[in-house]
Amino acid sequence: MIINAILFALSGYFMKTSDDLMDEKDNLILAVISGILCVICTVYLSVNCVDAACIFLSILIGTALANKVDSLNHIISAVLFILILILIGFPHLSWPCLFVCILAMYFDEKANDFVDEKEEKGFNLTFVHKLLKYRYVAKITVLILSVLGLIHVFYPNLFFGIELYFEPVTIIYFYLFDLGYEFSNKLNNCLNNVF
Repeated sequence: MIINAILFALSGYFMKTSDDLMDEKDNLILAVISGILCVICTVYLSVNCVDAACIFLSILIGTALANKVDSLNHIISAVLFILILILIGFPHLSWPCLFVCILAMYFDEKANDFVDEKEEKGFNLTFVHKLLKYRYVAKITVLILSVLGLIHVFYPNLFFGIELYFEPVTIIYFYLFDLGYEFSNKLNNCLNNVF
């Protein structure tokens, strides 16, 4: 449980670091290294935690559908992630959860772009804009799936065999992923201001 928590945070950190190293520093080598570190974390989690596999596959598919897998470091990381999972063996997935998460991740990417455009034009961001900026659709989706998992613990026959839930702890893991992601963002912004 502790290892999963640490690796979720590290995967968010390395994912954002890889993105920033490429987009802001144009440093392909460090971006690829950071992407590979992210892949190591996410593959370990995906093999050992079915909810993690669902989350990371949905991030990959949702961002690809939103045309965000758009640089060499992204492509290398995506191909490595899929190849390693194929070689090790894909975990059993909840297809309904994967579908719902893909939609949430895709929507969050598009909404984040929309808010970034508004911000660049100098618009004041409303509360809803801020929720979209910080990708809260995915967070709310994972929260709902985790609550459904908690309900499933007490009422196991409620879902009629449909696996439309996560383990209750998954929301904590997902927030740790997001904290790692945001920490990387803040750290990179501070370093950019210093250097």
